[in-house]
Amino acid sequence: MTMHDRRTLLTGATAVALSGAVTTVASGAHAETPARAGATYLGTVLGGAFASMYPVDVATTSAYYYVVDPGRYRVERVVRATGKIDKWTKGGKGTGDGDMGAARAVAVDKSGAVYVADTPNNRMVKYSPDLQTELAKWGTKGTAPGQFTAVYGVAVGPGLDKNGAPAEVVYTVDGSRVQVFTKTGALIKVFATGFNQPRQIEVNKVTGDVYVVNARERRIDVFSKAGNALFFFGSEGSGPGQFKGDPRGITLSRNGNIAFVTDDGNARIIAFSTTGTTRGKQLYAIGGGTSKAFIDPRGVDVTPDGLLLVADEWDYSLKEYSFTSAGATLKRRLFGVRAPKTGANSPRGVAVDAKGNLFVSDWWNQRIVRKDAATGAITTWGQRGIRGEVMSLNFQWAVAVQPGTGHVFVANRESHEIKVFNNTGSQQLFVWGSRNSQPGNFTFPQGLAFAPDGTLWVADSGNSRVQQFRVNVANKTATVLKALGSAGTGVGQFGMPTGISVHADGTVYVADTLNNRIQAYRNGSWSVVPVSGTRGFRVPWGVTAAPDGSLWVADTGNKRLVKMSTSGAFAYEVTGASAGTTAFGGPFQVTFVNASTAYMSDTWGNRVIKLSVS
Repeated sequence: MTMHDRRTLLTGATAVALSGAVTTVASGAHAETPARAGATYLGTVLGGAFASMYPVDVATTSAYYYVVDPGRYRVERVVRATGKIDKWTKGGKGTGDGDMGAARAVAVDKSGAVYVADTPNNRMVKYSPDLQTELAKWGTKGTAPGQFTAVYGVAVGPGLDKNGAPAEVVYTVDGSRVQVFTKTGALIKVFATGFNQPRQIEVNKVTGDVYVVNARERRIDVFSKAGNALFFFGSEGSGPGQFKGDPRGITLSRNGNIAFVTDDGNARIIAFSTTGTTRGKQLYAIGGGTSKAFIDPRGVDVTPDGLLLVADEWDYSLKEYSFTSAGATLKRRLFGVRAPKTGANSPRGVAVDAKGNLFVSDWWNQRIVRKDAATGAITTWGQRGIRGEVMSLNFQWAVAVQPGTGHVFVANRESHEIKVFNNTGSQQLFVWGSRNSQPGNFTFPQGLAFAPDGTLWVADSGNSRVQQFRVNVANKTATVLKALGSAGTGVGQFGMPTGISVHADGTVYVADTLNNRIQAYRNGSWSVVPVSGTRGFRVPWGVTAAPDGSLWVADTGNKRLVKMSTSGAFAYEVTGASAGTTAFGGPFQVTFVNASTAYMSDTWGNRVIKLSVS
């Protein structure tokens, strides 16, 4: 196994887009045209495929483990005695009761109530111990006291109420601050501002000291329960007491003398002393080096009976350790089963090659799925990994096949690069790009399309632009020809460009996702496609130029496909019901095998379907 890096959570405008909470922009005062059958469901070619869990944080009681599983958009309860999941939150991805986004943290209070940091939804949710009832919910997006900007950490423990009296309180960390609440969500105070992308937070149950993972500073900051800074420890590196990449999770022994911090860049857990002359010094490390103890350790907690529990996200497992001040021993590994190769979890980009082979970006499973057109055989490639690791993927979005060569290009979004593989995925051939705004580099690339002239167009989402490249895989060169666009709402400006496609006449079409529109680039100038005859788009993720010359828009927020002319004239819409299948969860992209057959990725429906189109 290789070391695996953190995931960058989609926040801000992007998180809003993913939740669908975007105001619909009307495209004119047109009466709604009744949908007519223009596409027929021919079957699901890839269904859902899930690992046993995707654990990012854990909280413990004497009887249960509570696990944040963002790969299923829920929190699960594991019975300690049996190691089996018996309960989980009853919703799915969303903002309604029981729903959540990709939550990142969980804690429990003395009564057994469960507190979840619903990170993209900028709120805290308190559940009953069986996870079936919401007991309280608070927070909205913002920077004012009591609001959140991507709440990443939560802890419950001894603190002070508004009158300065001892009380069990809820600590959260978001943006660059700690906020303190009552257990029903009333704000008590804000303290300790100025962090650099903080992650988890923990409370020393004995002293009440508050420990904050100040991730981008590669250190842990410690405060009194009154909010006064006490000390900090940690630095960047791979030596004793150092962190590579972002440290993520933290917990303390029940006597408060040992702090355990997840050092996922070094694939280890570091145990630090919290007392006396050795305060802030490493006692020992679990894993690291060549031990292969962990793939990607994230959340940690210490049980009431003194076991260390580790959530190893990309090993899909929970690991229990007994420990002392001198070392730790693995006692039990729970779960740990990767997703089967027969499907996908939240598929995004889709493409076909000249032989009709299908390629799918299996987003949450960090891999590409290939279905052979002749035999139906399914193969996968890729692995969760950091920049520089051969074959690694990091929440990749788009996939495209280069005409003539059959090479597979992947927009490796979270690593800010484009990767190129051979047609079967057995070899990584070329990679380019790094995170910055210079032409030729990327910030969260999300869309790929080849033009008739052989050039590659990239939707460089985080830089609010598109770029055109001349790529020579054999020579390992990618020459940028154009970098067009900027952030904004004007013509030629973008709000998170995602899907991109090139018409046979060379016109480039871009799904300007957060601006709820499609833009076209032809003859050196931009224009907005003036959609007519239907309601406006709502968070359109995909646009595809079809073989018959029409445009197909994956109107994700409206859970439909729209066929229209290149001038914007509405032809028809396709919903799950009109096509003869279940409702679409989140159409992402359409790709065509020929003029009458297409595939569509339904991201939140966890499937890729085949359609007959007219």
